[in-house]
Amino acid sequence: MKRRAALGWTLWPLAAWAETPAPAVPAVNLGQWLSALVLVLGLIFLGAWLLRRLGSFSRLAPGRFRVLAAVSLGARERAVLLQAGGKQLVLGVAPGRVETLCVLEGTDSIPVEEAPPPPEAAGLFAQRLAELLNRKRP
Repeated sequence: MKRRAALGWTLWPLAAWAETPAPAVPAVNLGQWLSALVLVLGLIFLGAWLLRRLGSFSRLAPGRFRVLAAVSLGARERAVLLQAGGKQLVLGVAPGRVETLCVLEGTDSIPVEEAPPPPEAAGLFAQRLAELLNRKRP
């Protein structure tokens, strides 16, 4: 009898735990979760697209600051002709360093012709790929 009473006393915490109701677990609706994920990803892609369309948020007006020409002087050194407003700057560019070589204004400025646009490399590649795919195999 003592043994049975002792056994009942040791199992009492388990019995009390089994009688307590489990906390309510909210049901996760997979459709709501996926739609929220798609909405967040869509907002991220929309923000990236808007940043690309608007360009950089420069303090200068568009077209007033541009690279006119560049030439390589060594493995990692370049000379760059830069248009900034009504001035032209000749810059020496090296890793970790940019130095103004000279400033050209008015009649000293160098006339730069616009280069012709490069040929449509993507169109040539697509045409060549189509030719290779349409060629009969032996």
